[in-house]
Amino acid sequence: MLGLRTIKQGDKVMVWSKSGRAEIVDGPRRMLLIGQTVEPLRRVSATPSQYLVVRFKDGRKEHVRGPASVWFDPIQHDAIAVEEAIAIDGNEALVVYRQDAQTVARRVVKGPELFVPQANEWLHQFSWHGTAPVAAGVGGTRGGTAGGVIHRKIPSALKFFKLRVIPDQLYFDVEDVRTADDALLLVKLMLFFELTDFDVMLDQTHDPIADFINAVNADIVDFVAAHTFDAFKEQTERLNDLATYPQLAQRAERIGYRINKVIYRGYHASEKLQTMHDDAIEMRTKLRLEAETENQAQTLADLKLQRETVRSVQRRELETEDAAHANHMLKLKHDELLRQRESDREQELKTKRLSYELETEHQRALNGERAAFLTTMKTMQVDLTKYLVAQYQNPDRVIRVDSNGNGKTPPQLHLHE
Repeated sequence: MLGLRTIKQGDKVMVWSKSGRAEIVDGPRRMLLIGQTVEPLRRVSATPSQYLVVRFKDGRKEHVRGPASVWFDPIQHDAIAVEEAIAIDGNEALVVYRQDAQTVARRVVKGPELFVPQANEWLHQFSWHGTAPVAAGVGGTRGGTAGGVIHRKIPSALKFFKLRVIPDQLYFDVEDVRTADDALLLVKLMLFFELTDFDVMLDQTHDPIADFINAVNADIVDFVAAHTFDAFKEQTERLNDLATYPQLAQRAERIGYRINKVIYRGYHASEKLQTMHDDAIEMRTKLRLEAETENQAQTLADLKLQRETVRSVQRRELETEDAAHANHMLKLKHDELLRQRESDREQELKTKRLSYELETEHQRALNGERAAFLTTMKTMQVDLTKYLVAQYQNPDRVIRVDSNGNGKTPPQLHLHE
């Protein structure tokens, strides 16, 4: 074969001779081909979030982290594939195994990271119990069954490489649990758990969810079997207490987990038992409503009586206050009258005293003048006795004393003015 061949810049070709020898030619180049065959080579590229898996014809394998590109050499390479690097978030981790010679080592890679495994490394794939396809529960939403859905777990329903290392939770319903009086129940729970030790988890269990399920089943069976149906309903608040789940807590600790909380989400009973239970609830509710109605009527009657008593007491207090006020007003009027009378009497006495004093003063003045007159007359050698007798010739009254005795015994005379 004879001809010219132009190889563009950035391209590569492999030129085969008639003898089977091969030569790789880079462009840009213009070649004269004489009995030669040209095979264009393919360049495989990887972005920063990818890597190349290069398989050699001698069985070797090499991983090239992107960004990178490799020309496929048909002589050396068996295949070149582009794979996506594994993006690990900050709350995720990978379990990576590495084989060197005859030994295999295990390591845990935590995010955030864009992980590219080496050619001699592979990832651990987890296969855990997961949620089964949704099954409709019998009896609708009775006993707290949301939407009639029963949460069941089946083996190997969860297959994944990236393990979440943050606290997680799962729904689980414990089915066919019998009480002490042989009532068949379904108990609905929600478990909150957290991974605390990678190595212990990898060494002690291959399916932590299965361990949780078995342990919580055992705890619920022990709890329910120890109570009758009525006692179970009265003790359901204990199902929110971690102390009710000792086997679950012990198993979780043994496999590198910690149970943070268990939430009781209700129960579901058989149709017949649930109907009986609903009838009993309806009857109790009716009786309770009747009791509350009667209690409210009695309370209303007591309230009316209490209010009437309060009004009666207030009425008596008002009447007492009115009477006290009337008496007070009468007392004030009486006191005012007495005060006025006392004032009038004091004024009268004051007037009489003043009049008496004036009269006394006048009499004293007259007596003084008369005494001075008599003194003057005595000085003039006038016989005052005769003068006074002569002045009073006509007495006001005359008192005569007669004696009927014999003359020997003087008469007894008592004169009282």
